[in-house]
Amino acid sequence: MTTSAPGDVARARPWQSIMPPAVIHRKERPATADRRRVAAVALLVALQLAAAGLLIWSEADLAARVAFALTWGLLNFFWLVLLRRPLTAAVLSLGLIVILILLSQFKHAVLMMTATFVDVMIIDLATFSFLLAIIPGLAWKVGLALMLAIPVLLAAWRADPFRVPRGRALLGCMGCLGTLTVLSFAFPLDREDEFYPHQYVSKFVRSASVAAVDLIAHGVLEADAAGAGRLFLGQGGACDAGRKRPHIVMVFDESSFDVTMLPNVEVPADYRARFRSSDAKARSFVVEGAGGPSWYTEYNVLTGLSVRSYGRFAESVTRLATGRVKRGLPHALRECGYKTYSLYSWFGGFAGARGFQTTTGIEHFLDAKQLGSGAADTDRFYYDHAARIIAEQRDNGPVFVFVYLAVNHFPWNYRYRPDLLPGW
Repeated sequence: MTTSAPGDVARARPWQSIMPPAVIHRKERPATADRRRVAAVALLVALQLAAAGLLIWSEADLAARVAFALTWGLLNFFWLVLLRRPLTAAVLSLGLIVILILLSQFKHAVLMMTATFVDVMIIDLATFSFLLAIIPGLAWKVGLALMLAIPVLLAAWRADPFRVPRGRALLGCMGCLGTLTVLSFAFPLDREDEFYPHQYVSKFVRSASVAAVDLIAHGVLEADAAGAGRLFLGQGGACDAGRKRPHIVMVFDESSFDVTMLPNVEVPADYRARFRSSDAKARSFVVEGAGGPSWYTEYNVLTGLSVRSYGRFAESVTRLATGRVKRGLPHALRECGYKTYSLYSWFGGFAGARGFQTTTGIEHFLDAKQLGSGAADTDRFYYDHAARIIAEQRDNGPVFVFVYLAVNHFPWNYRYRPDLLPGW
């Protein structure tokens, strides 16, 4: 027989002596559930505040901030339709917005333009190759980010005690989408604003609305249903088989121009001779982009066509034209027996240069990696390479070489070669 001390019964709670363990467990569960809900609400509020902080930091005007807020709502409602869990939806939405901002900042650092929806429309293997080439360890960084993100999402999924009806979430999603579309057309984007590093989210989603309408209305190209003339797709002229054809070197001198067009600029006495032909005459060549969207000029001179036909999609002209526009100068020269080369001073994946140029008739596209060029290599490096190609192919017929020079391109806040800096 077991005995107990006189005070044991007095210290015990009355209900503990008569209530079974199962009932005690049921009474303790509501307290645990309440703590879980409070923690989930606190985390959900923190995520909303983080999104608000990004809005205030990145968006400048009222229309942009409203667009950001509608985008945040659209993303959350979209994930709620699929998952019904608001905490998980907020984590996914915030992650997508952060990724978009980082990608847009990277694009601006490379192209001086922020990301638009067109970038998503035409993303390809060349784009990924370009990113992997210029960002050391990008593949490892992406893999590490995914490894860290998966446990976070699983934790949010398990910790989320709330459920939202899919019908309500769908109504919210459609409402945000409709309002965002109306806003995008009521307050159209300024094209020049794309060159400024801000409003990453609002510019992207507003461009998505406009691009969708453009694609539905008339497709990628803006063309009249009928015109007075028609584009001649045949050869530009017959090749004289009995005539010896000269080698041709076309120089794309990025951002170089006759600075004497600006007032009060002092230059050396023989400065303007650089911009004159061998007969001492200066000749102008009209293109649609120089010193900025250089790929506009690239499209002009290689195809003989205008980028204006692409409307709002003009910034992506070289990638859109890849595999589709098969005419122009290199093609015509190949018909006359020319070997065609392009000496590209940067990575071939930049703006889809490799795919575009090989489409237009460039047989041998050599970018900076294949040429073995470095950041300190000046124009002489590319001129010498062009001369070597001509010498090597002298007995194989005429050669066309497209030489792309970019050492004079901005930024001008550091000196490539201080030893070559002119005294003037």
